[in-house]
Amino acid sequence: MSIQTDVEMLSIRAMETYAERHHLSGEAATELFHKCQVFEKIMIQHEYLHQVDFEETMEYVDKIIGEESKELIVYHGTTYDFKSIELVKFRNRRDFGRGFYTTILKSQAIDWGYRLSLREKAKCYYLYQYIFEENEILKIKRFDSLNKEWLEFIKRNRAKGGTQHAYDIVIGPVADDNTMETVQLYISGILTSDEAVKRLRYSKVNNQVSFHTEKALAYLRFIGREKHE
Repeated sequence: MSIQTDVEMLSIRAMETYAERHHLSGEAATELFHKCQVFEKIMIQHEYLHQVDFEETMEYVDKIIGEESKELIVYHGTTYDFKSIELVKFRNRRDFGRGFYTTILKSQAIDWGYRLSLREKAKCYYLYQYIFEENEILKIKRFDSLNKEWLEFIKRNRAKGGTQHAYDIVIGPVADDNTMETVQLYISGILTSDEAVKRLRYSKVNNQVSFHTEKALAYLRFIGREKHE
C-alpha cells in the first residue's frame, strides 16, 4: 500500500468516526476537518499515528479540534537569502500557478533547498519557517488526494503559465519526482485521467501550500531561518 493511500485511508476513517460520534453529516465533518486543518496535521504525524492504536489517533483529532487553532507551521527551502516575499519574482508554470510555495513537511523543504543548491551549484541553502493563520476572508482551494481535478488544475497552470485561478491559497499534493512522469504523460495526452490517477495511487505523497496573492501573504508570519552548508 502506498503512503498516499495510507494517509488518505487514515484521514477518512478518522473523519467518518468523528462524524458518527458527534452526530455530524459527512459534509459538516469534512468542513470542520478543513477548518481545523486536521487533514494536514494527520499528514505531519502520519508515521507516528500509523503505529499507534486508532483510538489514540481519535484523541489526537479531538485535541486539534478542541484547541480550535487555525495556525499551521509551513517551511520554504531555497538558495535565496531574502527578507520580503515578492510574488512576481517566483518561477512561472508551477503546479498551482505562480506563487510562494511552502510545505507543512520540514524534511521536504530541506530536500527542496538541497536539490536547488545542487542544480544551481550554490554553496548553501536556507530553510525558512513561517506560521500561516487561516482566515475566513481568504479563498482557499484544497486537494485532499491525487485525483482528476488535481491533474487538470496542474495541467492548466503548467500549460498556460501565470496563475490560472482566483484562489489566494492552494493546498494539496505536489507533483515532484515521484509523480511528475505520470503528470507529464497526462499533460501530453499519452495517458487518460483515469490511467494517470490509477498510476498515481502508488506514488509517495508530499505536500505543498502555495500563496498567490498579497492578501494571503498578510496571514503568513515569519518565524526564523536556518542556513545549511
